[in-house]
Amino acid sequence: MDIRPNHTVYVNNLNEKIKKEELKKSLYAIFSQFGQILDIVAMKTLKMRGQAFVIFKDINSATNALRSMQGFPFYDKPMVAHICQVADL
Repeated sequence: MDIRPNHTVYVNNLNEKIKKEELKKSLYAIFSQFGQILDIVAMKTLKMRGQAFVIFKDINSATNALRSMQGFPFYDKPMVAHICQVADL
C-alpha cells in the first residue's frame, strides 16, 4: 500500500506519564522548527496514550519533521514518527 505524504505526522512511543498540556507544549517546541503547526492532538484515553498527531500547514514541513525526528529521544524514550494515514485518525 502506497502511503502518500500529507500534513499530519503521527508520533508514538511517547512517555505516558507526561501531562497532556506539557506534552503538547513540548511537542510544539520541538516540531515548530520545521514549519507552522496548525494543531497538536494528544489524548490521554487508554487507547490513545503515548500517541499524538502533529498537524502542519504544509506537506514539506511534515515530511522534514518526519525525517528529522525519527528516533529522537523525547522524555527518555525514542520517538517513532509516521506520516498519518486516514486509518490512524
